[in-house]
Amino acid sequence: EKVTDILVMNPIAESNGATLPLLGSPRIVLFTEPPEPESQLGEFHNWIDLLITHEMTHLVHLLRPSRNLTQRLLAHVLPLNPITLSAPRWLIEGYATVIEGRITGSGLLRKWAISGRLPSYSQLNSDRRFFGMSMAYLVGSAYLEWLEQRGGGPNLLRHLWARMTARQRRSFDEAFVGVFGDPPERLYDRFTAELTERAMAAGRAGELREGELWQETTRGSGDPAVSPDGSKLAFVQRNEKGEAKLVVVSTGPNPEEEKFRKQIEKMLKRDPQDVAPVHTKPLPRKPLFTLTPRDGHDITSPRWTRDGKSILYTHKQPDREEFFHHDLFLWTPSSHVNRRITHLADVEDADPLPDGERAVAVRNRYGLSQLIVVNISSGKVTPYNEPTLDKIYSHPRAAADGRIIWAEHDRGGWKIRVEAAALGRSAAGEAPAATLVSGAFSPEWSGTHVVAAVASGGFIDIARVDSGVEFLTRTAGAALDPAPAPDGSLYFMSLEPDGYVIRHLSNVEPALSRLQPLETRLAPAIPPVIANAITFEHAPVGPARRYGFGRQEFSTIFGGAWTAYQRFDELGIRFGDVVGRIDALAIAGDHGGALALTWRGWPVAVSSSFFVLRSSNSTNNEERRTMNGLELRGNYDIYTPLTVTTFEAGALGGHSSRAFVDCTFSARQKSSRASARVAFDSAQHARASVHAAVRFAGIRFGVSAEAGRRMTIGGVASSITPDSLLVERVLDPALPPAFAEVRRYHGARAEVTLGGITGFWQRHSVGAGFTRPAEAGPHTATVRGLEVSTHSEPIPLIGLPALDLTAGAARVSGLRGTKGWITLRWRP
Repeated sequence: EKVTDILVMNPIAESNGATLPLLGSPRIVLFTEPPEPESQLGEFHNWIDLLITHEMTHLVHLLRPSRNLTQRLLAHVLPLNPITLSAPRWLIEGYATVIEGRITGSGLLRKWAISGRLPSYSQLNSDRRFFGMSMAYLVGSAYLEWLEQRGGGPNLLRHLWARMTARQRRSFDEAFVGVFGDPPERLYDRFTAELTERAMAAGRAGELREGELWQETTRGSGDPAVSPDGSKLAFVQRNEKGEAKLVVVSTGPNPEEEKFRKQIEKMLKRDPQDVAPVHTKPLPRKPLFTLTPRDGHDITSPRWTRDGKSILYTHKQPDREEFFHHDLFLWTPSSHVNRRITHLADVEDADPLPDGERAVAVRNRYGLSQLIVVNISSGKVTPYNEPTLDKIYSHPRAAADGRIIWAEHDRGGWKIRVEAAALGRSAAGEAPAATLVSGAFSPEWSGTHVVAAVASGGFIDIARVDSGVEFLTRTAGAALDPAPAPDGSLYFMSLEPDGYVIRHLSNVEPALSRLQPLETRLAPAIPPVIANAITFEHAPVGPARRYGFGRQEFSTIFGGAWTAYQRFDELGIRFGDVVGRIDALAIAGDHGGALALTWRGWPVAVSSSFFVLRSSNSTNNEERRTMNGLELRGNYDIYTPLTVTTFEAGALGGHSSRAFVDCTFSARQKSSRASARVAFDSAQHARASVHAAVRFAGIRFGVSAEAGRRMTIGGVASSITPDSLLVERVLDPALPPAFAEVRRYHGARAEVTLGGITGFWQRHSVGAGFTRPAEAGPHTATVRGLEVSTHSEPIPLIGLPALDLTAGAARVSGLRGTKGWITLRWRP
């Protein structure tokens, strides 16, 4: 009987999930953060059901065993089936999206098709363009549905899976042609042609009212908010890397337009026969104020305070275990003061109340959603209603009279709810609320009216919803994030192939009628007609039990070092649980053996290592000594938004017994980082180092310096070597072990990294009182070379301990030849 481990967590405060289809030990990870209605996951029947269905589809689909004997034998080494290894990403994700039955992406597909911007087949798996990584889900699912309708139903996909796991080995293309008759690229071209024709027909269904293009923004920009006096607009601008900044611009005439007009007049005056350029888009507005978070994390939901002086916004922050939480910040642009209001409160999407002292907001924590009230001065959180697993709350907004509206999702979909009385005039959570309209989200007050985004027939547009549904926009793609202005006009985000742009509708009258239902043949340019969503039976959950050590799993590892001066091989066994509460390594080689164990069930991680180590103490490997002992060590990490502090201390018993302390402080910003380390032990070894790095145009530049007392220079560390013995060692794989033993040491390093390859220059300088081989030359050793390295913390989900992998080659001053190396060191 196979056991599937399901981990429920929320490490990045985003809606997502993951499946690891490992044959024999499958895993599913579910993130508890519910999706926002504007997101790609915003249309769903039940979020938990959708997430589980999608990930379970992956599991059932990708655990189908191969019927080929060779592949079944190889699965013991690489536990993945042929579909996982050979199927393109669009097939894997598209199939899971089809099975989950979600109505997804019709507006995006329609807009991309009308614009001639559908991805090519080669771009379907991944693409750097806007929404490029989502095309595997959106277009992949539509393509699979088209293939089924064209060829005879879902049995065709079952035939495809059977051919991909058959005794006769086939590539994906060979298996595909055997089922559908043509290569996937050729049929995809036919699919995009039909989709474009259907999208054009759907786009002619009604007269468009899209307003004027007011500001061309990039990628996932959005969340516009008009200041109370209507003179400024705040919005979040995101670039192609997803980096966000909060921007404030004027809503008045754009000075750049006047400058451009004068430049054209001057040009034509100098050359009357010249032709002025076509001016089809507004020129970018220069920001009045800009807030760029130093940590590089996202910004969402900016809202002006009632006095129009400050902006309340949401920003994610890490806890001490580096799990992210939504928190509120208050930014005053004129004084450049940015203040954090809440601390790890899981609070987001806040809107100031009329009293100016409080804000209504949403809290999503542990999968439960609720409305709350936050004191803007103190950050104190007061529940407005009870947290629930059956509903999702979003976009609470306060009117001038104190009434609250919000978007609420239950099994019936999104709907707009409005409070009958102002906040504070009835008991918290007891004020009667009425449903204004279903299928709507992102509500905003426009005077005494309510406007919202409404999804209808595959179109998303802005509508007035306080007395029925009166559409104000009609777009070919989607209109989202309404931002009403005091003068009655409307700003909103409009979906375009290169990203969301800001449009402005100066006159919202007269209201538009609802579109008549379109022909079902136009799917997927409109949502397809699907069967009723699968509903899961409710079953009682068994009693909770303590996790303890968890279920232990075993895996084998190998490592070692292969350098110009050292060669050793290691073979070991890792055992531990799926969440990494306990990790243990039993490892042995021709240079000794060790049993190392780490327990992470407490705030302080506790490690122990019993080892027997046979090491060389000279460059000719003739003098060898055997050392054994027991190391006990404690580790404690503290994460803040911009820093990480690590404290490590312990003791070593046996040969070379000692106590030791090792502390590291790291600070980071969006494109730079710096660190400092101090380590010493009771055997009078001590060292201190600093490191700084900056990334510019995709290239990382780094420098470091180190000083030490009673250091041993050269060689590499094995998986058996305990960390306490590394306090005294300056590791360098280009140098022989014990290249020099010095009383005082100084080192410097400079490096440039591009595409994962690091070019470096390193100098080791020694003071008086040292020993080294005669060929070492002067009191310094300079190393120049290239290196590729990776360092990973434990990944218990796939049974992988922490590792340090390095490969490179270098030349050393005073030593003949080029020195190459490969090292792989494991840690629990």
